[in-house]
Amino acid sequence: MRATRGIRSTLVLAALAAGCGGPAYQPDLTLTRSGPIIDATVEMHDLYAAPALMSGKKTFGLEAPDAKRVAPTELAEQVEEELFTELAQAGLFSRVTRFDPQPDLILSGRINALHEHNRPRLWTKIPGVGQVAGALEMKTHVSSGEADLTVYLLKPDGEVVGTYRGQSSFDETFNPTKEVPPGARLNRALSEAVEQIQKKILQDRTVRAIASR
Repeated sequence: MRATRGIRSTLVLAALAAGCGGPAYQPDLTLTRSGPIIDATVEMHDLYAAPALMSGKKTFGLEAPDAKRVAPTELAEQVEEELFTELAQAGLFSRVTRFDPQPDLILSGRINALHEHNRPRLWTKIPGVGQVAGALEMKTHVSSGEADLTVYLLKPDGEVVGTYRGQSSFDETFNPTKEVPPGARLNRALSEAVEQIQKKILQDRTVRAIASR
């Protein structure tokens, strides 16, 4: 009987733990539509996460009270799919696809960093401080994080054409609102990092030379 009760208690606790989490982080890119600019068909391959992200040595995704954690493999796939969708629509290249029998270029990449730590400031835990903070219009929360990606463009034979890196970080104090939920600042940084990469590719004369052949 005791063993059965122990098993039941464990199952109940596991169910409660699974149900108490908030929304999981969902990558969401917003890129400027401006094309097509480079007349090239690009075949997109995998976007890998750095080993430290996959192993858990570095935070990957959203760290916030009650936020559900996403497995590193799943999150890397989500970022890859979002990058593919947005690049295909942004117009940097005339066509971005998963497969082409004779692509002009191959695109691959690596996620070097992607994290947001969203939390209440330490002093908010002091009893009675909430009323004072409200009266003084003090910012009760802080969010810090970074998005860092590297994109590679290669010829179909594997020769590297160019390496392009985009980085964006943030460290902000604020009062929580529904309009800017946890994860929104990380998505803004992710979009900024990819926009940097787009600009660098656009400025690369080697890419334009290959596209004009």
